[in-house]
Amino acid sequence: METVTDTKCTQPVPLRRQTCNPHSCPPAWSAGPWSECSRKCGKGLKKRTVVCKSTNSTPRAQVLPDSSCLAEPKPKPQEACMVKLCQKNRKLLWFVSTWRECSVTCGKGIQKRLLNCAEKDVAGKYKELAPKRCHHVQKPAVQLERECNLAACPRLVTHTVTSSARAGWYSSPWSQCTVTCGGGVQARSVQCLAHGMPSSGCLFHQKPVMSQACNTNFCPEPEKKDVPCKDYFNRCYLVPQHGVCNHKFYGKQCCKSCSQSNL
Repeated sequence: METVTDTKCTQPVPLRRQTCNPHSCPPAWSAGPWSECSRKCGKGLKKRTVVCKSTNSTPRAQVLPDSSCLAEPKPKPQEACMVKLCQKNRKLLWFVSTWRECSVTCGKGIQKRLLNCAEKDVAGKYKELAPKRCHHVQKPAVQLERECNLAACPRLVTHTVTSSARAGWYSSPWSQCTVTCGGGVQARSVQCLAHGMPSSGCLFHQKPVMSQACNTNFCPEPEKKDVPCKDYFNRCYLVPQHGVCNHKFYGKQCCKSCSQSNL
């Protein structure tokens, strides 16, 4: 077949293109961008706009009722999100320890107690933390120092044999009692000195006693005779501050701190 110019053909020129699929395209779901997570930490929600729109080639897609797009499943308008894990919600508290021993073994001294930062875990136990961790927690208005008055300190006893020698017995302060109750012993050193040097010019019958009984009061009986009243944990001093000494478990395990607490 030979190709010739269009003018030599007497029949009308056939159509080179025609319309097809004249029916409208089905509408479709249109989803917008996700919003930020509703929480900065932990589980939250993020949302987006999901609408049914026509897909006809018009300058602006028409928003249709959701029922027009039921042929396809609707995308989720929201879902769970998490930016990062939240720090544990810790209950921070200030606890006051029990009073420490007096700063001296006789006479007037100072007694102190500490203000400690601690946290309570889910099991109800307390753990001591650095003080800066409780900087946002108000400190309780409690006294942390007080005077303590123990037995008067013994004076240096001097028994002069001759006015020229100036020899005499000199006693050190009494040591701390060996027990807190039930009867113990206190000791001290006694020396014969003359001009600060050991001497033999003291009368032996005038030598002060070197030991004596102390804390002869009866000890309180423990709840059970075979169970001594003592602390079984290093942090027992926190128990009376939390007010749980009446608890059956804590009262027994921290018996000493509970019995000595003044808070």
